[in-house]
Amino acid sequence: MSPVGRPRADPRSSTADPQEEILQAAAELFASEGYTATSTRTIAQAVGLRQASLFHYYPRKETILAELLDRTLRPTLDMSRRLEQADLGPEATLWVLAERDVGNLCAGPHNLGALQLLPEARGDQFAWFWRRRQRLSSFYRRAIRAGVEADVFPAGAGPTAPDLVFGLVESVITAKAVVRADPTTPAQIADAALRMLGVPPNRLERARSVAARFIEHDLEAEEAETPTVATGGKLQVPQPVRSRDA
Repeated sequence: MSPVGRPRADPRSSTADPQEEILQAAAELFASEGYTATSTRTIAQAVGLRQASLFHYYPRKETILAELLDRTLRPTLDMSRRLEQADLGPEATLWVLAERDVGNLCAGPHNLGALQLLPEARGDQFAWFWRRRQRLSSFYRRAIRAGVEADVFPAGAGPTAPDLVFGLVESVITAKAVVRADPTTPAQIADAALRMLGVPPNRLERARSVAARFIEHDLEAEEAETPTVATGGKLQVPQPVRSRDA
């Protein structure tokens, strides 16, 4: 549940969650002005809060960046754990992983994936992020190895294949805004990943069909399990993650 709200320095009629407003304002400022050049006072002013009120939600600026970075990985890592429990076959597994990963990186009004390119993101306080990113990369590697062993990824045996696929997925981070906004981009990149590994058209079509059924079922299950707590007519959202190493 979100912390009890604090009064705004600039009262406004918006019913948006202040935590989310802070994150969105910070994402835009970090991208346009840089992390170091963006002060917590500037972020607070952007959402009409006093600086002290911002600290009520996020005690440090690095906590804001940590939450934004986490959003680029958390949904896909959660998906990878569900894929480990499924039995989709290597082709559909990789297709779902790539499509959902690209979809997450392209989601929202700001390019959160580009925040990992900030020099400050390489600081020791964000080492957890790079460990989790490596965990995701390792899942791609295992999925491709399973396909090679099953003889369905004829071009995947080379040592650079996993890195090429992972790089293809993350290419949306530096892609033009029009590419990121195109709703077909996630599926196109997932298709390209399988083609890169030598999957022929007929097997690619089958993988897409299996993947589509899994994604539909997964989304339905997620909606059914997501708890919402109504308070005064407003839905409370989960508090930002504080520990990232779990």
